[in-house]
Amino acid sequence: MFLVRNGYIKHTASYYFLGCFAASTILFSFKLDMKNIFTWFPALLYGIIISVRNAFYDWGWFKSHHFDKPKTIVVGNLAVGGTGKSPLVAYLIHHASWNNSVGILSRGYGRISKGFKWVELSSAAAEVGDEPLTYKTTFPQMHVAVCESRVTGIQQMIEQIPEIETVILDDAFQHRALKADFNIICTTYDQPYFEDHLMPMGRLREWRSGIERADAVVVTRCPSMLDHQQIDRFQLEIRKPVFFASIRYGKPQGIQEFSHMSWHALAGIADPSLFFEQVKKIGVMKSTQSYPDHHRFTQAELHDLNTKAAKMAEDEAFITTHKDYVRLQAAYQEFPDLANKLAYLPMEMYFLKREAEFWSLLNQSLTR
Repeated sequence: MFLVRNGYIKHTASYYFLGCFAASTILFSFKLDMKNIFTWFPALLYGIIISVRNAFYDWGWFKSHHFDKPKTIVVGNLAVGGTGKSPLVAYLIHHASWNNSVGILSRGYGRISKGFKWVELSSAAAEVGDEPLTYKTTFPQMHVAVCESRVTGIQQMIEQIPEIETVILDDAFQHRALKADFNIICTTYDQPYFEDHLMPMGRLREWRSGIERADAVVVTRCPSMLDHQQIDRFQLEIRKPVFFASIRYGKPQGIQEFSHMSWHALAGIADPSLFFEQVKKIGVMKSTQSYPDHHRFTQAELHDLNTKAAKMAEDEAFITTHKDYVRLQAAYQEFPDLANKLAYLPMEMYFLKREAEFWSLLNQSLTR
C-alpha cells in the first residue's frame, strides 16, 4: 500500500512498523545481560511510537511550520543527557556578529512557570530554567526567552521585538512542529550516538537514522589532539558534515581570591567528570558532590552547604559549574556564608579544525 504525494511515492505506516520490527532484531545481535533483557522490548515499543510520529511529520499529516523570518538554527542531539548543546549555543553567540539581531529560545527545562516568558538578569532559575538564565548572564544584551512550543515562542519573540533576524533554539531537534533552516546535532566523542541504543536500553531519544535530518554534526568533548584514524572513524559512521570540538576552562569567577585554593567541588550536570578533572588542575580538591542534572537544591541541602561554608578556612571554598551557580544565586540572601564561599568555573567550546568550513556551511544555509 502506498501514498503518492508531491510527485513521489511515500510508504504508509505499515512499512514503518515492519522496519521497526526488523531493526529490533539488531538488539538480539548483542549478548544480552540482565538489564538488556528487561529493556529491549520497551525500547522497541518506544522506537515504534517515535517512528510513526516522525513518519506523520514527514508525510505532512502533522504540520511543521517554517519561518521565512527569522532564520532558525536548532542545536540538538539524539541522546538524552549532556552532549555539549549549551556550550555550542554559547559558541554560536560569542563567535558571530549578531549584535541585537539574534535571540535564544529554550524550553526552560525544570522551570516551574508555563508558557512564553522573557529571561531577564533578575529572573530566578526556578522560573526560567538554569540554562536560559546562564545564557542571559553570559550575554546580557541577548534576547533570551523560554516557551514549551517553539513555534509559539518564535512568534511571540518577533511580535514583541521585530528586529530579531535569527533565533537559536536550544534542544529542539525532536520538536518536529518547527522546520528549522539549519539543524546541528551534538554527540560526544566518548559516547557517540552510533554506538548507542534507544531508551531505556540506551540513551537515544529516537532511532539513529534521525541523523538524516541534521545539516551538521559536532563531535564534542574531543581530546585536544585527533589523528586521521579517529577522524575517519566518525566520518565513516556519520556520513554528514562532521566537525570536532573540545572545551577549555577559564579562571574561577564569583570570589576575588582563587589562587592556591582548596576546593569543595559540586555539580548538578549530566556528566561532571571533566569538571572535576579541571578543578584538580587549579588547586587542591578536598571533596566532590554530584547531583542530578538540573538539580533543584532543597532548603535542607542549602542549609547544609551554608553550614559547611561557615566552617571553611580562608583558603577553602565551594566551586561549581555556571549552571549550578545561577541556580544557587537565588539563595544568597538567606544563606550569606554560602554566597561568600561559592565560585564557578567558566568554560567554552572551541573547534579543533575546519572552523571556517563550519561557518561557511551555516551561512550558506541561512542565506539560501
